[in-house]
Amino acid sequence: MAMTAVTVNETAAARMRYAAILRCLGQTLDGMLLKAVEVRTHGDEFVVQAWKRGTSMMMDLEAHYTLEDVRKMDQVGRAKRKPFAGPPDLLSLSQILRNAGSYIDRARGRLLRVCWQDQSDRIQSVTLQWEPLHSIRAPGESQFASIEELCIHIYKQRKKIVLATERQANRPFVSVGRPG
Repeated sequence: MAMTAVTVNETAAARMRYAAILRCLGQTLDGMLLKAVEVRTHGDEFVVQAWKRGTSMMMDLEAHYTLEDVRKMDQVGRAKRKPFAGPPDLLSLSQILRNAGSYIDRARGRLLRVCWQDQSDRIQSVTLQWEPLHSIRAPGESQFASIEELCIHIYKQRKKIVLATERQANRPFVSVGRPG
């Protein structure tokens, strides 16, 4: 029986989903005015490269994060989170990367690379490169048809959560006494 070396990145989906990992990495970049971001895996690390808006083609940022770094960022983010903060901006970099991670999670894949480009005020592009963890399916066969379907699914799930919390938050306290 052959043993294979398992890196942190290969088992990241089992311990921390790509949706959460990419959201955390995106949140570190959310305040910057960027024109492009690339996140790729390199051994046990996530390599983030970013380019600021402008005419320069030079890379403005390169950072390396381990899974432990991402966990710490997630804990700090959770501590800052406000209850009932309202719906997230689905076009923010962190939410776009989160959707890309959700796609990979649902396909039970392993992230190789994700690229985001802000092409204009209304057009953004995302490129995903991933591989299946277990090659059971035929090449090109997917669990769902498109990223659009995934976005709709995520929207519906988040809407259910918001509606449930709104129902609880808006429920008036009524005391009903027993007759007699």
